[in-house]
This record gives sequence, C-alpha cells and structure tokens, in this order.
Amino acid sequence: MKKKLFQLFRGKKASTPLPAADAATHRRGYFDTVADAVRQAASASSPGTPVAVSSPEQAMRLAAVYRCTSILSGSIASLPLQLMRLKNGVFMPDEAAPLNYLLQYAPNRRQTAYELVRNAIVQMVNLGNAYIYPHWTGGEVDALTLLSPGSVSYDKLTDVYLVSDPVNNVYATLEAEDIIHLRNLSLDGGYTGVSTIRYASTVLGIAASADETTGRNFRPDSMIKGFISGDMEAGIKGYSNYNEDQLEAVTERLRRELSSGEMLNYVPGSMKFNALSMSPADIQLMEYKKFSVLDICRFYGVHPDMAFAGQSQNYKASEMGQVQFMTGTLQPILRQVENELFVKLVPRSVVAKYRIRFDLESFYQTDLETISMYREKAIQYGLYTVNELRAKEGRAPVPGGDVPMISCNVAPLTQVPPKKPEENV
Repeated sequence: MKKKLFQLFRGKKASTPLPAADAATHRRGYFDTVADAVRQAASASSPGTPVAVSSPEQAMRLAAVYRCTSILSGSIASLPLQLMRLKNGVFMPDEAAPLNYLLQYAPNRRQTAYELVRNAIVQMVNLGNAYIYPHWTGGEVDALTLLSPGSVSYDKLTDVYLVSDPVNNVYATLEAEDIIHLRNLSLDGGYTGVSTIRYASTVLGIAASADETTGRNFRPDSMIKGFISGDMEAGIKGYSNYNEDQLEAVTERLRRELSSGEMLNYVPGSMKFNALSMSPADIQLMEYKKFSVLDICRFYGVHPDMAFAGQSQNYKASEMGQVQFMTGTLQPILRQVENELFVKLVPRSVVAKYRIRFDLESFYQTDLETISMYREKAIQYGLYTVNELRAKEGRAPVPGGDVPMISCNVAPLTQVPPKKPEENV
C-alpha cells in the first residue's frame, strides 16, 4: 500500500510548555493596548507638538498607509498557494495531499488560507516579524496557526523561540526548524525583521501632523483665530483700562461660542478682536500632504496609482506599474514565503519531488481583448491545448482539443528549397 506523502516526514520533538499567563493579563487585544497608549500620548501632547508615529495602530490611521498595507497583503493573499509534485517531468498541483488543502483552503479551523496569508503579511510589514506555528500529528502537518502579535520572543544567540499565545493556546519553546518565521527588511543580518513603520517614522510623523493640523483648522473654533485687545481709537492701550480677568472672561466666552458653531459674536465696545491667518508653516504643512503619499508609497513599494495618488491615468503606464509592482515588490516577498514554507514543511528526503509555489497567473488581470490575443498565441505556439484553456474557463472539453497545435507559417532555413534560377531564353 502506497504510503502517504507526509508520513515520510520526520516526527517533531515534543515542545516544552511554558507556564500559562494570567488570563486577565491577556483579556484585551494587542491593538487595544496600543490604542490606549495612543490616546494617552495624544491627550498629553500640546497642539503644537509634532505627532510621533511609532505603532501600527497609529500608522493605519493614515489613508496612504492603510491603502498600501491593504493592497500589498491582499495582492499576495489572493494568489493561490499550492503544493506541487513532480509528475512526468513537470511539477503539477498535488490536490490530494493534506498539506495542499492547508495551503490553499483552510490552514486551521479559525481562518481560511486567504486570511492567514494576508494577516501574516500585515504583521511582517507593519510589525517586522510574523510567526506561523505548524501542528504535527503522526508525521503530518494538520494545521498552520498564525501566532498573535507580541506572543513570540526570539533569542538569536541561542536560536530559540519562546511562545506564549493565550489566543491560540500555544505555549512552547521551539527551535528554528519548528516555526515559520517571516521577516521584514532586516538590519541584523536577517535574524529579526524591522517594521516598515520604524523606517518611515519621520515621513509618517509629518503626514500625521498634516492630518492633525487639517482637522484642527476645520473645527468650528478654529475657523477664526486671533486675539482680543483694547481699541486704540478709543485711546485705550492694551491692558491699561482692563484687568486680565475681564479679558479672559471675554476670550473664554468667544472660544465657547466658536466651538459651538456660533457665527455671530460680539465683544465689548471698547475691546477689539484682531484676526490671524494661517502661518507659513501651516500652509507648507498642508502643501506637503500632496507629497507625503508618494513618500509612503516608496516605503511600501506600492505604485501611486494603486494608492489613488492622482497619477497619470494612461492605461499603458498603469499596466507597466502593475508589472513593476510584481517584479520589484511582490516577487521578493513571494520568494521568501515560498522558501520559508518549503524548508519548514517539506523534509530534505523528498525535496526533489515537491515544490511550494504561488500561482502568478491570476495576478495579471487585463482587458478581454488582451486575454484573447494571449490565448490565441498560446495555442498557436503549442503552449496550451484547446481543452486546457477551456478548463480554465470552466468549460467542457471538446473532441480533438487535447492535441497540441503549432503554426506552420515559418520553417527552418535548412528546409527551404532553393529557388531555381530563371532559364535564359
């Protein structure tokens, strides 16, 4: 009887459980804790203090960061991830393998494959590292669990991972071969990743400051700015006839009325309201909002068209932007994910027979005319048979459609009969 593929896999060592943490400590989520810290920092800072962006929760409030993170993680998660097996000299999807079901459909009972891959990319990019824990039973992988943010501690000196994840009920001490570790761009030789937010903290801080200034300028009490003084024409100079309590009372009343949206206000007859316009710094900060989106796109490697940055609407330019996005941004990440999964899930004894790959064909979506031309060329040059393309469309095969075809309009020069010279008359 033929052995199952993953019965060939070596057995995993029993993990050493860590003491379970108090449930009350982990009752609230990671981003709930971060949100509290953000609110405390915001309440403690003055309006003129520059905004410091250092956490994913803060960064995701910026529209460009949210869009770049969404398009980057969604594009990768939408590509089918398949286990390929060598058959007749060609690697084909192994639909019957249990690991293929985990990679392509449901890695665990709480997530689909799309959700696991997308959230893993989000953690890798915005937190620096993402960890996936494979559950082994009888030499086979029966589940893949994306560990919660902040639940894994890695000691690169001993190459040991300490996991304490109450959300997924995983408490273990693991070696590097027992956990899937996806790293963002690293500064320590590739052992631990660094968050993109950390690299882009200056740019994100300026963008957040611009958003905060915009919101402050468009509040009802910020539509008019100025100060109250004595009426010079009445012979009153500054505070000479008024004490500070009187001026503060009038100022507080005007501030309260402006905050409530009141448009008609008054000051005592011998007082004067002096209006102020936006400072040059405020105007420059507002102008920078147009360029901060481009800087954020550079950090995330997302084409500005995808972030709705108002770039050229030329179809060819957008199409080339899609190609550049694949080759310059997605391809390195896809290679990293494929390689990490392959090394951690497939034993060296069968590496020549299996591959783990993303199906890139679904990424290149274009208009129907271009698709028709591509398929026409694919049939003419024998890359696909008619029935293979019909299967991609979900159509039934036709008689004779399994025979590869090739165009006969060209021939080798050695097979072209020489032209006979014309006989002299």
